[in-house]
Amino acid sequence: MKFAIPVVNGLLSSHWGQASDFLIIEVGDNKQIIGKETMTVTEHDCQGTPMAIAQKGVNVVLAGGMGMGPRSVFENNGVEVVMGVTETDPETAVVKYLYHRLERGDNVCGHGDTECGGHGHHHHHDSN
Repeated sequence: MKFAIPVVNGLLSSHWGQASDFLIIEVGDNKQIIGKETMTVTEHDCQGTPMAIAQKGVNVVLAGGMGMGPRSVFENNGVEVVMGVTETDPETAVVKYLYHRLERGDNVCGHGDTECGGHGHHHHHDSN
């Protein structure tokens, strides 16, 4: 089973569209991590980036938030999208998902609408 997580500085990015790196984590039948690969995208494309990730055989995407554009591409290619992920460590998030203990909040990109189904403005989320 393969997971894709948008990361910034090695931590889960709360905004899918702001990540240039995606950590692909492969898990074996025993729920142990058996492989990791970082996929870097130079330019975000609401269709191309999700398609490239889906073509890597990814089964599940764990993200803080994502607009409808990339989400539709994933779902149309049989990739489960889990949004509202609050765990910032990618490996911990995968393990928690496997054991049905992954905490989820709101889709942080669930408001507004632009080309990718995200939002067209920039804002800051306090970490408190």
